[in-house]
Amino acid sequence: MTLSGVLKDILLVVASMVIFFDPVSPLQAFGYSIALGGLVYYKLGGERIKGYVAEGQRSWTDYGVKHPIMRKVIVFGTVLLTIFVIFGGLAPTIAPEYDAYAKQKLAETTKLSSLWNGE
Repeated sequence: MTLSGVLKDILLVVASMVIFFDPVSPLQAFGYSIALGGLVYYKLGGERIKGYVAEGQRSWTDYGVKHPIMRKVIVFGTVLLTIFVIFGGLAPTIAPEYDAYAKQKLAETTKLSSLWNGE
């Protein structure tokens, strides 16, 4: 029962990101990915995960033998994407935009709560 609660929480956050465009910080995304990884590990067990990883490694090796140039392109693209994501996450322009958004949401919440309280 607890596992379905964790999955429900993760799906709720993803739905709010998609429907309401709520921002999620990188730290929050990292935390949810850890929770989801733990959920998968608990559900499948360590031995089955090791089997899936070994099967994936064999498939990746077979793909590299059949398509060596495409495999190099995929690895290079993944490294390049990772570098862009890491350096893009460290960019200082994100904080002011999020700060303005947070202040706007806080002001809206304060207005709504004062209306509900009859003030």
